[in-house]
Order: sequence, then C-alpha cells, then structure tokens
Amino acid sequence: MRLKLALAFVVLFVASALTCVNASAAGSLYYVDCSAATGGSGSQTSPWNSLAAVNAHAFVPGDKLLFARGATCAGQLKPTGSGTASAPITVDAYGTGSARPVIAGGGTVYAAVHLYNVQYWEIRTLEVTNQGASVAERNGILVEIADLGTGSHYVVDNVYVHDVNGGDTKNSNGIQFRVSGTTTPTHFNDVTVENSDIFHVDREGLTTSSSWGCRAIYACTSGPAWTANTGVVFRNNLIHDIGGDGIVLRIGADAVVEHNTAYDIWMRSAGNNAGIWTINSDRTVVQYNEVYRVRRPCCNDGMAFDSDGGNRGVVFQYNFSHDNEGGFVLFCGCSSGWSTSGTIVRYNLSINDKSRILYAAGESAAQIYGNTFYLPSGSATKVIEDNGSSSTKATWTNNLIYNLGSGGYDQVANYVFRGNLYYGTHPSSEPTDPYKSIANPLLVAPGSWAPDGYKLGSGSPALRTGLNLVGSSPKDYFGGLVPVKCRPDVGFHQRSTFDDTSCAGTNLVQNGGFESGTSGWSVTAGRAFVATDTVHGGADSLKLGPSQASAEQVVPVQPNTTYVLSGWGRVSAYDTELVIGAKAFGGTSEVRAPAFVNTTWRGGSATFTTGPSTTTATVYCFTRAGAGFGYCDDLTLTRQPS
Repeated sequence: MRLKLALAFVVLFVASALTCVNASAAGSLYYVDCSAATGGSGSQTSPWNSLAAVNAHAFVPGDKLLFARGATCAGQLKPTGSGTASAPITVDAYGTGSARPVIAGGGTVYAAVHLYNVQYWEIRTLEVTNQGASVAERNGILVEIADLGTGSHYVVDNVYVHDVNGGDTKNSNGIQFRVSGTTTPTHFNDVTVENSDIFHVDREGLTTSSSWGCRAIYACTSGPAWTANTGVVFRNNLIHDIGGDGIVLRIGADAVVEHNTAYDIWMRSAGNNAGIWTINSDRTVVQYNEVYRVRRPCCNDGMAFDSDGGNRGVVFQYNFSHDNEGGFVLFCGCSSGWSTSGTIVRYNLSINDKSRILYAAGESAAQIYGNTFYLPSGSATKVIEDNGSSSTKATWTNNLIYNLGSGGYDQVANYVFRGNLYYGTHPSSEPTDPYKSIANPLLVAPGSWAPDGYKLGSGSPALRTGLNLVGSSPKDYFGGLVPVKCRPDVGFHQRSTFDDTSCAGTNLVQNGGFESGTSGWSVTAGRAFVATDTVHGGADSLKLGPSQASAEQVVPVQPNTTYVLSGWGRVSAYDTELVIGAKAFGGTSEVRAPAFVNTTWRGGSATFTTGPSTTTATVYCFTRAGAGFGYCDDLTLTRQPS
C-alpha cells in the first residue's frame, strides 16, 4: 500500500511539474507558441501564445524565453527585467526543424523587438520583420537605453531581420543600439551582433546612435557631453538590399567591425550613404570586411568605407572593396567645425571601384599604406578626388596603384607620397614621389575577381622595395608577417621572406629613448624635459610644451644615402600636435612623420636622402601651439639598404 501511494505521489509531482514553468537553479524556462489555440502558463506543455503574455511578465536573471520554431508572433516583443553578468536572460528557439520563430511587427509598432532600459540580454535564432502598409519610421530590433548610466551586455546572434520599410530616416534600422535621454550620461558597454542576416531594410542596416555626442571636434559646445559606447563588436554579419547605409558606428570608443559582408547598399534612399562607416568615434577598427555594389544614384558618397566627422584614430585594414559606385574610402571632416584626424588605411584591396579611390573632404593626419588599388582599362576613376577645401593631409606609402584607366589625382600638394608603385597609365597629375616605381608589378592574375589574383608574382619589382614604417601593421591582408627592419614588399601582399635580425641598422640617434635624461639633445624652443608619467618604452620619454616647444639633435650621416627616421609620439589633449622630423640633410628642406594627434602612443616614420656632400642631419621633436603636452620616445635613425 505504501509503495502504491509513493508511486502515485511521484506521478502526481511529475505531472504537476509539466504544467508549470520549468525551473532551474539559474532561472526559469518560458515557452511561447503563437500557433497554439489557447494561451497557457508559459510551460512547454502549456505555452504562452501571444507577445502580450510575454510582455506582461517580469523576467529575472538566468531566465530563458523560448519561441516555437515555425510559429509567427504578431506585434511587439518588449520584455521587462534584467539579467546579471553571471546569469543573462536569453531569447532563443525550441522545437524541431530549421524554420525560425518569427516576430512580425506588421508595421503597427515602432520596433518589432524592443529592449528598453534593460541589461544582460541575449537574443538568438529569431526572424524579425516589421513591414507596414505604408512607409513610416520603424525598426526591426531596437535596443534602447535612456538616462540609465551604463547598459551592459547585449548579444544578438544568428538572427534574420528583413522587410522593414522604415523610410528614409536614420532612426529606421534593421538593428540599432540607441542611447536617448539628456539628463544622465548614458552609454552601452559590451555589445555583440554576430552571425546575422539583415536585408531589405530601410534606411540603415546595423547601427549605433546616441544623444550623448557633444564635443568640440564634432562642432558641438553645448549639449549632452560625448559619452562613448564601449565594447561594441559587429562581426560576421551579412548586410544586403539596404535602402541607405549598411553599417554605421556612432559615438563609440575602441569598437570593432569585422568579417562582415555588405552589398547592394543605398538601394532606395535619397540622402548620402556608404557601406561601412564611423562618425564621432575614437579608435574604431574596421577589418576583414567585404563591401561591394554600393550605389551612388546622387550626391557625394557611395563608397565602401568612410571615416566621418569627429573621428580620432580610426583604422581600416584587411578589407576587400570592389565595384562600388562612389569609390573605396571617404575622409569627411566636411561640416563646419568638424575635425577628423589620425585615420589609418592599410593592407586593403580595391578592385574596379568607381568615381574615386579616395574622396578627400577633411582629415588632418591620415596614413595610407600597404594597399593595392586596381583600376581596369576604360575606368575613369580618380585615385584621389579632393573636395577643393585643401583640408585633407595624408601620407601615401608603399601602395601599389595599378591604373589602366584615365583617372588622375587632385590636390597632390596636400599629400606626401613615398615609396609607391604606379603602374599603367601615368596622368599628368601623377604625384612626385622620390622613391616611386613604375615597373610592372607582375601580379598573379590582374583583372580577376578574387584577392589571390592580386598577389605579387615571382620576380615582382615590388618585392623588398617598400619603406619601413614604425608602428605599422605586423601582417598583410593574407595574414603574412610584415618586416619591421627589412624593407617590406609594396602593396597588400607580403610575398618575400625576411630576417629582421639581418636587416637591423645601427641607430644613429643618441639617447633616442631618453633613458639618460636629455643628454645629446638641445632644447631650441619652449620647454622640453624628461617625463615618467607616460612612456612608450623604458622608464622615460621626452615631454614638450605646453605651447610651442622643440628639442633637436645633430646626427652623423653619409652623402647620397637614404635614411629612415622612426619614433613614437602622443599628445595629452586633442588640440595639441606633435611632430617628429629631420632637416638640414642637404635635400628637401625637411621631412616629417605624420603628425601625432592622438592621446595614445602611435608610431611614425619619415624617409630622406642626403645631399652629395652632406655629413650631418638634424632630427627633432616639436610640439605645436596648444593647451596640452606632446611626448616623443624611442627615436631611431637607420640607413636603408642601397
């Protein structure tokens, strides 16, 4: 009798558990099947059948919200409650088959999925639409925080977002992370969007935005002060058939946009749009992306990449751009009062881009090096198109420009060209370059449509003819190592082997690391003294300023010999500029590395050739006028192989 009662109790307990929400130590499981005839309690055997039931529940850390595969839920998913760092709340699919659960906004809601002022959420495997009967401002997935402070940990992984007819406003997106409000400084931290497919969306595909963007370099002196989103990663997404912009990173610091493919961009918008771009952000890294078929039906843009107003230290590297109507890259400090500087464009490949390779509309200290640009016969694409403001300053080094078309170069006086290879047609505007080559680079298969076709072939004259660049990328487009001391190959492919230990030249600068104070250096203007508060290497650096200050050293050189001056620099404030250079070497009046305008250490170099009777040269660190200080460290001067 007791055994029968015990068995009956077990059966009753199991049955009751199946009719309730499944619980676990880290939270509870909730089930939603919008194809169910009646609504239940949220268990697997009695799922909720509406988004209203989901939105009425307050979720807690560790909860899992699971939607039935193949079922469509109409309306808006707007859950409440937050997870924690150790127990995020997860949205995912359950059931058999490959069909995804669908959240269909139907154009009746502002966002089909709307996370508002919640944290520690992860959304996976959903399909999201928000197509209305007519165009209106709307979104697919909108993650929004307002006057929250810091919103932490958001993951969107393996979702499909499509058919969002949001019209031609930048508040309409496939997926957007938006900071609004004006009373409490607010930003996102730890955002990842990956492995997702975003298509047939107006106006923008995948973006961030913020109301907290006011700073002087963005021509803003009053308003919510710049508060950067941090830890943002957009990775391995497919972005296509987008009305306007593909991916936009606004008001961020140290974001990474990588391994994405964007094509058929700017399909419907009447404004200016680009493939992947960043604005009012610091140190964004855009890498390993492919962008193609960005249209340019009007206006100015239409390129694959854009470093826009208010940026500092943005890096575009290892990207593949082709067949974009507006070109490869834009520098756009192009509104009144905007300042953009320190953009680096390196080890990218551009094939058959239209209009221009670079559209220059404002950048004060760009570096463009180690890229390969291919323009086929019949192309009218310019290598450089300048908007005429003379506000772009850039150094072009070790680039391979394979130009079979008729396009030329605008405003070359604004740029420094060193060690580039120019093959094909040679327009009258082709720049002066003291280390140029015009030989056939012997590419493997020029004119083909895969990056491998633009590798350097055996015996290429581009092998070992580049100039050394301190602080440059340690690898090429294909992941091959790039020499530090030996001369690199020209272009985006490092084919030749090297042994840096055999190429290391003797450093002619005495006490270039300032470990012996200012010994060997002369202070020729302002204040220059040894500092320990920030160094690149060792224990000391040279600190100059505030206002104009300079330190110099006379070094021994040989006549008719090429040298590379390299070093590291930074500034303490963005209104300050540090320059490392050489003069009095019997050639050009002086040479300078690209100006240092960032508050983090960066490397730079300048190359010069001495005159026929020159036996000394002067190297220097110089800080221009500004409220901050400049720092230089680890200066070297080495002779280049003949």
